[in-house]
Amino acid sequence: MMDLQRMQQNINTVFGVFAHHRRRYALRGLRMHETAMTLAELAEEVAIRENEAPVTDISPEVLECVHVSLYHTHIPKLADEGFVRYDRKEGIIALSERAQQVEQYQELLTVE
Repeated sequence: MMDLQRMQQNINTVFGVFAHHRRRYALRGLRMHETAMTLAELAEEVAIRENEAPVTDISPEVLECVHVSLYHTHIPKLADEGFVRYDRKEGIIALSERAQQVEQYQELLTVE
């Protein structure tokens, strides 16, 4: 019974993390770059995906909005749940092993 509860809790966590498109885009951006990124780089990557446009076509205001929401909401949630390693002082974000373990869930939830 305990294993079933733990599995359900894990599934709820995974779906909670993937519930917002910015977290999905952030994880996908980190996976595609296969290296740690700065928060500013990741914000650009997320904005590009959201707007389906090159970064040069995205206003500074939109980039700032994405950056702020990643900084205050989405990256801390991803870090708290163990999907990324986040060095807040340096502003560096990298995928954790957990993100790689649940990658198949993200693929199931991706509709583009």
